[in-house]
Amino acid sequence: MSISVAMCTYNGESYLIEQLESIINQTMPVDEIVICDDGSTDSTCLLVEQFIKTSRIPIKFIKNGRNIGFTKNFEKAICLCSGDIIFLSDQDDIWFPDKVEKICMFFNEHPDIDYVFTNAILVNHVGVNSFHKTLFDVVGMTKRNKKLFDQGYCLDVVSTSGKVTGATTAVRASFIPYCIPFPDIDNLAIHDGMMSVCAAIRNKIAYIDQTLIKYRIHGKQSIGLGSLFKRSVKRWELADSLLMWHERLIDRYLEEDLERLRFVYKRFWAIRSYNSLFLISNMFLRGEYRQYYSRSCYTFYRDLKGIFIRKIDAINGLIHMRRKERHYFNI
Repeated sequence: MSISVAMCTYNGESYLIEQLESIINQTMPVDEIVICDDGSTDSTCLLVEQFIKTSRIPIKFIKNGRNIGFTKNFEKAICLCSGDIIFLSDQDDIWFPDKVEKICMFFNEHPDIDYVFTNAILVNHVGVNSFHKTLFDVVGMTKRNKKLFDQGYCLDVVSTSGKVTGATTAVRASFIPYCIPFPDIDNLAIHDGMMSVCAAIRNKIAYIDQTLIKYRIHGKQSIGLGSLFKRSVKRWELADSLLMWHERLIDRYLEEDLERLRFVYKRFWAIRSYNSLFLISNMFLRGEYRQYYSRSCYTFYRDLKGIFIRKIDAINGLIHMRRKERHYFNI
C-alpha cells in the first residue's frame, strides 16, 4: 500500500514548516507529498523549495500559473498523487505521529470503506490547546450523529451539514473517479463536503473517533470550520447545483438509489422551510418515508424533533431580542 499526501498552500509561511515536519516524522512513512501552491505572495514557495532539499521523502511541488481557488487546487493536488491511499492536508495543522499508521490500519481492517475522517484537537495560532472542545464538538458530530452513522444513516448526517473536515480525511485512490472533477459553483461547496457526500451515497464512508491532528484556528484561514452550505443567501441555488452533480454520480440504471438521493434533498429543504411540519407530515402520510427508509417512523420522529428544536430556538431568539429592546429603549 503506497501513501500520498495532497497538500494545498496559499500564503502559509507562518505554519507550513511545522506541518511538513509532522508529516515527515510519521511512524508509518508516507511515500510522497504533493504540494500545489495557488499563487502565494509571501515566502511560502521559497520555504517549500528549501524544505525539499533536505526532505528524505519525495516532494512534488507545483506552482499554479493563476489562482484557481482552494477546491480546484485540492482537485489538482489529488489528481497528481500516485499512492493507493491519499491523505488530504492543510498547510497550517499538526499531525500526530501515528495518524498515518492508524488510518492505514483502519483501511486494512475495513476493505469496504473508501473515505475516512477523524476528530481533532483545536489549537490556537501558536499550536497550544486553548479550547475546551474538539473538532467533532464544533461541527456537530455528536453522540447522536455518531449513532446515526453507525446505524447506516451516514448520508442523512453528511448531506445536511458539514460534519467532515478535509484536513482529517484520507481516501482510497480507487474512489477518486467517483467524485472528481468537482463542480464549479463559486466555492460555495467545499471539496471535503462534496467528497463525503459522494462516499455516503455509496456507503463507503466511516469515521475514526480519535483526535489524530491538531487543527489550528487562526485569523488567516482560507476555509476554517466551514460547512457544506456556507452562504445562506444562495442556499437554494447551491442545493440544486449539488443535487444535479450528485445525480450524475449514480449509475443511471440504479433508479432506486437516484430516487432516494432526491428524497434526502427533499427532506433537507422541507425540514428548513416555513411549512416544515405540513410538508414532512404530508411526505410521511404519502408513504415516502416508508419507501426509502426501513425505519421510517424513527426517521420521521427524528425530523419532527429537529423541527421543534428549530422552532423553539427561533422563539427564544425573538424573546431575547425583545428583552434587549425593552432594556435599551424602556419599551
